[in-house]
Amino acid sequence: WLKPFWLKGNALSLPSPFYSAAMAAVEMSRLSVSEDPATKVRALESFVGAYDASCGDSICQCLADGDMLVREAAARALASAGDSVLPMAEQIAKLLVSGDMGARCAAVEVLGALASGAAPYATSIAALLQEDVQDASAAALAAPCVAKKQKDALRIPKCAAAEALPKLGPSGRSFAAAVAKLLDDKLPEVRCAAAASLGAMGAEGAAHEDAVMKALASERDPRAVAAAVHALAEMGRARGVPSFEAVAAVVKLLSSQHPGVRSAAVTALGVAGEQAAPHMAKLFKCLSDRSPQVKIAAVGALAELGPAGQVYAADVARLAHDEWQLPSARAAAIDALALMGDRGAAFEDEVAELLADPSEEVQEAASRFLQSIGGGYYT
Repeated sequence: WLKPFWLKGNALSLPSPFYSAAMAAVEMSRLSVSEDPATKVRALESFVGAYDASCGDSICQCLADGDMLVREAAARALASAGDSVLPMAEQIAKLLVSGDMGARCAAVEVLGALASGAAPYATSIAALLQEDVQDASAAALAAPCVAKKQKDALRIPKCAAAEALPKLGPSGRSFAAAVAKLLDDKLPEVRCAAAASLGAMGAEGAAHEDAVMKALASERDPRAVAAAVHALAEMGRARGVPSFEAVAAVVKLLSSQHPGVRSAAVTALGVAGEQAAPHMAKLFKCLSDRSPQVKIAAVGALAELGPAGQVYAADVARLAHDEWQLPSARAAAIDALALMGDRGAAFEDEVAELLADPSEEVQEAASRFLQSIGGGYYT
């Protein structure tokens, strides 16, 4: 039995331009015929970054599938298509009033990816901020590792709406006050999403800095604390300068026992500009923090602070050469040196030595550094 020239094994190998159309037809037939969730997920994954409008209806229907992994895959496929999905926005928006919570979350995920193209549906999306429910089945399956944990926005409507609204432009940002009310929600996931949303809402979100500060003062969940700190940093960026009160609150968190909180505080200081100047000594100490996560945040913050941070270029270079550090921390230090102007470039020879480092990650960072300063001849 001789196979046609375009069939190899079990996969189509059609010459362009027939390949994509043929593959789309195969995967669409799987979606239409199969009842097996795993088969549907595999078919949907093939459309991520390779969306085909002729399959749009079939993919859209999967947003309301009874299996959470199928819904997630469908949302990912449509979200990756960008404006190509705009003609289906109205059809997707109808799922916002679906009786199935998972379908509502999946629809919001896709509409958020359409950015201002989904602005007409901002009010309908904001309505989900009032839904005091969550998909407990997703958490139940993730706990014993039966299934991977879904992102919060795909199982909690409040999180889905809070995440999507800033992406919709002015129409979405107009609901900043409603999002701010979620800072007191009983679920830490929702409080995280609310803080992140306000931080992404520009001036409209920054108007609620006091609410974030108040929430930060009483918050005990490390994830929510870190989210609030990041929100304060973005609010300062939106205003052009952070408030003195916000910087003071962030500095206090440098002594937190949670590395995620410390790294968030360090990152926030990195965007504080001149307001961070009185706290440079504390920021410098973070280079020797016991957590690699904090070290990485510290070198990034020093690089972002311009001349004030460039003073510590030698210390950052020392971290890059420290073989006892994780490769990720050393690579981050090298990348930070590349952003430190002449002070960073002064360590060209020292970084060049790292081209022979045992760590491939460090080697690649050294190569990037040399190319960025015009020292590519080392490679």
